[in-house]
Amino acid sequence: MDTLYAKEIVLVKEAKQVMKKLISEDPMESLCMVDFIQRLGIDHHFQDHIEAALEKQHFIVSRDPIHFVQTHQLYKVALTFRLPRQGAYCVNAGPYKQSSS
Repeated sequence: MDTLYAKEIVLVKEAKQVMKKLISEDPMESLCMVDFIQRLGIDHHFQDHIEAALEKQHFIVSRDPIHFVQTHQLYKVALTFRLPRQGAYCVNAGPYKQSSS
């Protein structure tokens, strides 16, 4: 039993390193990993990393929201809205809508 627990600890540490690398290199993929981690139910091990990923993605999107929505797949745009809202961040959909003029 102790060997299994030790292996799990090592795997969580490795996953944290991967997450840290993704946040700095590919913030959109880090959101996909956050979604996966939450679905596995192990997000309590990654709270700091999840918060960092959400903050970085929010910064990226807020610079040019229209361009972000137009250049990403629907699944990834949906993650950009859903994950911060789940994390109690205030996300306004208004700036992301294109004007119909």
